[in-house]
Amino acid sequence: MHDTLSNKKKYIRLGQAARIAPGRPSANCIWRWCRKGILSRTGQRIRLQHIRIGGKIFTTGGWLDEFGKSLAAADAEYFDQAEQEGFTPSPRPRTRGEKERQASIERAERDLEEAGV
Repeated sequence: MHDTLSNKKKYIRLGQAARIAPGRPSANCIWRWCRKGILSRTGQRIRLQHIRIGGKIFTTGGWLDEFGKSLAAADAEYFDQAEQEGFTPSPRPRTRGEKERQASIERAERDLEEAGV
C-alpha cells in the first residue's frame, strides 16, 4: 500500500532531513539522494524516498533510515560476494588533500611560466 498524507506521517523538508541525517549532509546532498540516488558497489542505484507537494519536497525520518539500511545492505552484499569469490575489494580512490592540491597548482604555474604564458 502506498503512503498517503492520510497516514499522517511526519513529513520533513529536505533542510530538516539534512540536520538529522548522520554526517550532517547539506540539503542539496539530500536532494541528490532523492533525485539521483547513490550508486552502490553492487551497481544498484539506491534513492531516498520522497514526496512532492506543490513545489516543495519532503521525506521522513523513517525513509532516511530505510535509505541508510538499503545502502548498508548493498555494501554487505558486495563484500559477501567478494569474500565468496576470493578477491579483496579495493578501497575507494582517495581525494587530494589541500597540500596536494596546492602543489599541483604551483607545478602548473611553473609550467606555464616556463612556457612563457
